Amino acid sequence: MISSNIAVHNEPSLEVVQLELLLDLADLIAQGFEAALLSVLDDVDGQILFNHRLDGDPQYQRVAAVMVGADADVALVFLDRSGTTTHVEGAAESDRAIAREAEKARNRALAAQA
Repeated sequence: MISSNIAVHNEPSLEVVQLELLLDLADLIAQGFEAALLSVLDDVDGQILFNHRLDGDPQYQRVAAVMVGADADVALVFLDRSGTTTHVEGAAESDRAIAREAEKARNRALAAQA
């Protein structure tokens, strides 16, 4: 038997890609980060799990963990320091510690809904 040490990376779900595209179209200055995010999440059947300030991070000022779609995929949405641009990454594809926190928050949210 041959074993493989190749890491398998999941592709982001359609809902995560849609979230990213809709956030790119949002007016973050006029709406504000959370209002823009809530508006987009309404379109992709999602909800905010948490929204934290990132003190001391040189690139981003905020991160929100969101749950989207029928499969409850988790994404991290980062707001840059200027407050004008977002970066989205799927928690399953992320090696950031906060991605694991986001997945735990999803599990708690799903348990509360059951």
